Amino acid sequence: MAANGFIELLRLSKRGNKNYAGSDQEVNRWSGIAFEMMGQYFVAPLGEVSEVIYPPVCTAVPTAKDWVKGLANIRGRLISISDLAHYISGQKSVFLPSQKVLCISHNDHYVGLIVDQVLGIQHFNKKSFFSENKQIDQKLKPYCQGYFQQHNQAWNIFLFSRLLKDPQYMNASEKFIN
Repeated sequence: MAANGFIELLRLSKRGNKNYAGSDQEVNRWSGIAFEMMGQYFVAPLGEVSEVIYPPVCTAVPTAKDWVKGLANIRGRLISISDLAHYISGQKSVFLPSQKVLCISHNDHYVGLIVDQVLGIQHFNKKSFFSENKQIDQKLKPYCQGYFQQHNQAWNIFLFSRLLKDPQYMNASEKFIN
């Protein structure tokens, strides 16, 4: 996938940097795509995000739940676009110019999730990992697994694979049509 190639290029480009830490430190490092949503910071494993795009023009889907923005054509591929914060909190998000769409390609699913902003690739020392964040909103707990503490900030690990296994998310229809 093109995004994986780009990420690999970024990793290789660091090797030419004289300040690049050796591979010994890479063993103790975890990297992910950082994003902000609902006033909190999250990081997703690199392998779960295929690309980041600006919110596209969407075609509305009749009888879809409010958090579904619609369908869009991204380079010839149909993708459903959803407002992740609206789905989790139940409250409509305010449009922000900084919003981005995280494209998730997992098994047979290709979905786009709108977040408040994407903060790029973040690197964490594995020693700063904690398995449970007692301060996280209960609605987020099913999708998060631990967090990293860095610069006095908790970075919750958001697993999109868990979201795509959630029947409530996967059933985005207001009513069934027979």
